[in-house]
Amino acid sequence: MKRETQNLLLLLIGGAVLWIALDGRYLNYVKPSLYPFLVISGIGFVVLALVAIVRDIRRGAAPANHEHGTGRAQWLLLGPVAALLLIAPPALGAGAAVTSSPVQVVPRDSAADEPKQWPFPPLPPGAAPNLPILDLVNRALQDSNHSLDSREVTISGFVLRPKALEQQRTDTPDVDLARVVITCCVADARYVLVHLAGMPELIEDDAWLEVRGVVDPDSARRDPDLTPTIVVTSYQRIPAPDRRYEHGR
Repeated sequence: MKRETQNLLLLLIGGAVLWIALDGRYLNYVKPSLYPFLVISGIGFVVLALVAIVRDIRRGAAPANHEHGTGRAQWLLLGPVAALLLIAPPALGAGAAVTSSPVQVVPRDSAADEPKQWPFPPLPPGAAPNLPILDLVNRALQDSNHSLDSREVTISGFVLRPKALEQQRTDTPDVDLARVVITCCVADARYVLVHLAGMPELIEDDAWLEVRGVVDPDSARRDPDLTPTIVVTSYQRIPAPDRRYEHGR
């Protein structure tokens, strides 16, 4: 690869990383704690490229490297960088659920007949405290204190129509509320779901809702996919948040 191509590639990579970090789009791909590393790496790429360019200018024309072929294939390396700059992929939503796995709080190969339980801390104060969907699912399955029983809680996520309902083509308004869970980045993304019962209207996939309701006791243990059901008492549409992913361990 020619030095000019190397320098251009470094400059574009560094610029793309800095751009998505500074304008917040990095949250579509990685968890927030990686922000400083993205900024540092982006600056590093840009500085390396500029130093190399200035050095080549001072030395005059860069010496020709011994190369084979026309080198056209090397320019294909610029394609992914250009795509990131011009057509940034959106955050994962309902459309990607068919290619991702649900979160399994209890591994399917567990020898235990029932999920192991232990006492969870009390719910946050308030009439209907906000909970991450992942926390709600964990509590529904494994909290020996049954902190969710008879308690109204608030969750938020995007609408995801269950596959079974899609296949049956029914017009029931009951849907799932989902969030994407990542440990590091979207490469390890999984979906965590809660069934919504008692919805009064049909709502389209990917619509973001804030839902208040009460978890149906033991509904997660009765469900084949260990997904709890929340009986909806109220809901409202909300804008998609800047931080759309929940974070697992």
